[in-house]
Amino acid sequence: MDMVSYTFLDEELEKLSLKLENFVNNVGVDMCVLCDEGGRLITFAPRFESLKPISHRTAVISAAVNGALEYLENFVDRGKVLYVSGKSKSVYMIKSENSFILFVSFSNKIPVGSVKLFTERLMNEINPILELARNRQSEKRVIKFEDIAL
Repeated sequence: MDMVSYTFLDEELEKLSLKLENFVNNVGVDMCVLCDEGGRLITFAPRFESLKPISHRTAVISAAVNGALEYLENFVDRGKVLYVSGKSKSVYMIKSENSFILFVSFSNKIPVGSVKLFTERLMNEINPILELARNRQSEKRVIKFEDIAL
């Protein structure tokens, strides 16, 4: 079981979705997913219904990778980013100070430096919203893995 200790207002979720949508359109990446460290999807872009299932899976996988990275930090310097390059696509993942994860998938035709720069700018833009949600006093609710498993 996992304890959820943040609450987003509807207008904050709308603002986050808009910022992710603008990021995807302006930088030209394929997909951007915002999730928490428990693997729960917060929002994603582009907001196509067909991308919702993969966004949910990406959130779960991002949380798992984040957990593995935290374990590996015992052996290497502390980091908050992951970059993996494939033959035609790459992924870049960054974790906020508030334990939220931003995952970006993009074509290798887009320079990784641009993706890194604009992803970090996006994280800096949304961090105040994430911090508000994390600090908001709310009733903690228990989420069972079975409730979010696809």
